[in-house]
Amino acid sequence: MRKKVLWMLLLSTSLFAKGATFLVHGTGYMYKFGGTLKRRSAVARVYILTEFYRWDNGYSIWGGGSELVWLGRDKGIIQLDPQQADYLITGGLSKSHSSRVYYLFLDHPCYHTIDAPVDRSLYWNKIRIGMKNHDDFFKIPQNGFFYFVELGFFLRHPDIWWLTTGHDFQYDIKANIKRVIKRVGKMYVFMDITGYAGVSMHYSIHPMIEMLFGVGRRGTSGNEGQFVIGYRPLDRKTFREAEGVLYAGIRTNF
Repeated sequence: MRKKVLWMLLLSTSLFAKGATFLVHGTGYMYKFGGTLKRRSAVARVYILTEFYRWDNGYSIWGGGSELVWLGRDKGIIQLDPQQADYLITGGLSKSHSSRVYYLFLDHPCYHTIDAPVDRSLYWNKIRIGMKNHDDFFKIPQNGFFYFVELGFFLRHPDIWWLTTGHDFQYDIKANIKRVIKRVGKMYVFMDITGYAGVSMHYSIHPMIEMLFGVGRRGTSGNEGQFVIGYRPLDRKTFREAEGVLYAGIRTNF
């Protein structure tokens, strides 16, 4: 019996060693809001995904992110006073088939205030399934076009209240398109458009549209540095809204 257990342990270790990749993909950005959005001065985020184990055309992937939202207090000249901190833990599976990549993730985001009483607990657990045309979520591929579309299912149970707290969404859908408009050497002009809609328990729709335009440069190992200008003509998703305000910033995809 001990020999069988030892043999299975050695076999699983060998398979893990052969399939482990630990390739890292991620994005980091900081955007400064303008206009009259006094309650939100700027936003910064780091989001990292790591390929944990790969087999054939599929792999498991795990990661997470942290997002800090600075709110303007209108006290003196302070503009970047941290007020809110948002976190995400995520993991799942991805598999390539033909020219598309299919994926399934389990997300656990949570939203917090800093140095202040919690006036609204907001977090959830959600399964999302999606499809994209490129293995990476963040960088624009060499052909200059990227898209993904995904559907989310919020986990709820009458006896497990903490699965989802803070809003009444039961489904959501998200889509993103990135397109290079003009390329000159390693420099390029691009657009990045995201659409989102949450569906409540009573089937009311909470939409968001975000449009980014910018200039990017491809660096070593295909990594990207970008300067962007963004605008949300519509943002009614009930959390972290920024409707009708221009913003500008820098972003790095790796």
